[in-house]
Amino acid sequence: MKERQGLGATGAGRELRAWLLGRSPGLGVHMLAARLPGGTAWRAREVPMWKRSDVERLTGLTRHMIQDLCNPNTSRDGLGFWEPAISKPGYSRFDEGDLLAFYLVRQLMKAGFTLKEIESAVFDLMEDDDSFERTLRRKATVLHRRRAELDSKLSALEYLEVAATAATDDRLYAVMEVALTQSAERAVQVATTETQAAEADEVLVRRGMRELVAAVLGVLRGEGAPAEMGGRGIAPLVAGWARAVADLLADDAAPATAGAQRLIRKMAHAVAGEGASAGRHAGNACDALASEDAGNARDVLASECTSSARDALAVRALAAFLNESENGVPIELVFGEGSFAFLAQAAVARVNDMDKQLR
Repeated sequence: MKERQGLGATGAGRELRAWLLGRSPGLGVHMLAARLPGGTAWRAREVPMWKRSDVERLTGLTRHMIQDLCNPNTSRDGLGFWEPAISKPGYSRFDEGDLLAFYLVRQLMKAGFTLKEIESAVFDLMEDDDSFERTLRRKATVLHRRRAELDSKLSALEYLEVAATAATDDRLYAVMEVALTQSAERAVQVATTETQAAEADEVLVRRGMRELVAAVLGVLRGEGAPAEMGGRGIAPLVAGWARAVADLLADDAAPATAGAQRLIRKMAHAVAGEGASAGRHAGNACDALASEDAGNARDVLASECTSSARDALAVRALAAFLNESENGVPIELVFGEGSFAFLAQAAVARVNDMDKQLR
């Protein structure tokens, strides 16, 4: 592997210049030696020269880019990448090797390399091993990640556009509605993948998560909770869940205690499609086996209390939903101060205990 001193240094600069010119089909070995600085053609001034403005026009690099690449003062703005064929204060001229070097710089920049990354990439290109290929793969990984980030931003813009069509007073909640709905969908997808859930269960839990979102928004919008929503009863349960969270937090209960786990079980049961009645009465059999003072979720998760596959899917969906930080504000405003972290930890504890039962 070549010693990686700065390319602006005379030895390294000459090495790259020779490497570039040596790969130009129009130059034989004898011509190359003559055209290098100090060669016979150089001394006889037979080597064509270009001004910096010519280099800008021929490569697409800007004046400042060329200046930074050629500036040896690396303690400030200089990169010390390249030394022109002729470089004097206020005067510089560029030969064929310079043109090839800056052409290469431009192609690397088009592929996403920054000026600061150019020197390392050029050294890799000169290696006889797979260094350059590995450099390109690393850059591709970075660019794919950026593209994913851009796709996410474009998606966010799309739902902001939806909000733009809403009434002015409702635009904030329109934004929140789309964001929460998308988060709920992601949560269901994650949970379905983890559990390999049946399609029918996935459909019901997705519907339940959407109604949970609608119930949260209803509270924030100041709407009265209907007795039933589409034949389901999540909305009427929200106020009771909020009181339960407040009581648990007031008692300094840990998320893994029986009371917290009972609440998560009831929420999941309602989301799973069992409605308000089942949501209110879910866990009665467990209550006979585990008291509030049991101190941990394992007592609540006795064999008689094993959740259905749909309940298990709902628990995982809730855990994923509550662990997306962007949902913190609406959840906290509806369920009270400290509720978001508490519910998230309680849901994760429930998932962990279900996993232990499956081992």
